[in-house]
Amino acid sequence: MSKENIITAIDIGSSKISTLIANVIDERVSVIGVSTVPSKGIKKGTVVDIDEAVEAISDSLESAERMAGYSINSAFITVGGNHIESVSSHGVVAVSNQGAEITPVDVERVTEAAQALSIPSTKEIIHVIPRDFIVDKQDGIKDPIGMSGIRLEVVTEIITASTTSLKNLVKCVQQVGVDVEAPVFTGIASAGSVLTSTEKELGTVLVDIGGGTTSITIYHDTSPVYASVLPIGGQHITNDLAIGLRSSIDIAEQVKLKVSTVMGDEITEADIDFAEFGLDAKDVSIKLINQIIGERLKEIFTLVATEVNKSSYVGKVPSGIVLTGGASNTFNAVRMAKQQLRVPVRIGTPSGVTGLIDEIQGPAYASVVGALLYGTSYSVEKGGGINLKMMDAGKAKNILKKALGFVKGLMP
Repeated sequence: MSKENIITAIDIGSSKISTLIANVIDERVSVIGVSTVPSKGIKKGTVVDIDEAVEAISDSLESAERMAGYSINSAFITVGGNHIESVSSHGVVAVSNQGAEITPVDVERVTEAAQALSIPSTKEIIHVIPRDFIVDKQDGIKDPIGMSGIRLEVVTEIITASTTSLKNLVKCVQQVGVDVEAPVFTGIASAGSVLTSTEKELGTVLVDIGGGTTSITIYHDTSPVYASVLPIGGQHITNDLAIGLRSSIDIAEQVKLKVSTVMGDEITEADIDFAEFGLDAKDVSIKLINQIIGERLKEIFTLVATEVNKSSYVGKVPSGIVLTGGASNTFNAVRMAKQQLRVPVRIGTPSGVTGLIDEIQGPAYASVVGALLYGTSYSVEKGGGINLKMMDAGKAKNILKKALGFVKGLMP
């Protein structure tokens, strides 16, 4: 008989908090509980008011629990914010039984060795992802287990987060009676639900535009090779509109959503009735709205281009840009991305789950769906919480063991 496993993911963003509860049987992920509530106490991916954040997380979790009919005691959570950084590292070890087959223990040892780098005490490792293995100077190996060799090397991408920001986020979740099984960087989560294996292999830039931040994750040769977060997102577009239209934030958001849902490259004045928003058509025009939105989008994608340049992967991402996140649906986002980055651009929507998916089919839910998929591949004991002290560079053995399942999912 197939064993049933309940996995929960919570996406804690600046504009919304989404919770998914899924039933996993034979690697089939079926969503049985869904809830999204407005975010409170979170700004640019960082907790700024613990009480408000706890209240919002609790509301989202309780609603999903009622729908699923389960009481949740552990969950995977997304982590964002411009405190996220990535660095490449190299590890070398001698194979345990030289000349014999390389074992999972050898892979574990070499990956631990790659973590022996200087990391500030204010940072925590949240991901250690092997990019390439080298066996006796033979490179380009994705899975060395079972191969014969004497010297084993690995090139990894290590993603870190602010210790303070991470602990505050974990504290908020724990205060609603839920243990954190593992934190997942928003970019890694979204990539798991929207990128194809071909895009990961050839090279692509995933740009997840959220409410308060924009996560950038570059994939090349099946693995993430660069990650960063910009402190700018969809809420900045809304703020600009509110100033330009001399309206409230709520009205500006409604206008942005209305304009963004009208299909086609050209929108005329006849397509939108500004009177329904309490605005005077004499003072508002599509041209003005398009100009306001366009300027902010131009800034976002100019900053994305700067990050790509910093990564040294310019010209190495033939699959182009994949936009996801709630603000990726903003009017003219795709066109502006093509103009600024001069590469193919598409909108990425989440896939890989079944069940109650009607509410989570848009790009705004890429990260929470991705965190759920991450959870299904993450080899952890059901109900266990994460010990942040174990995440130090020198004490990452247990974290590595838990991550081996997901790492295999990154391989072709």
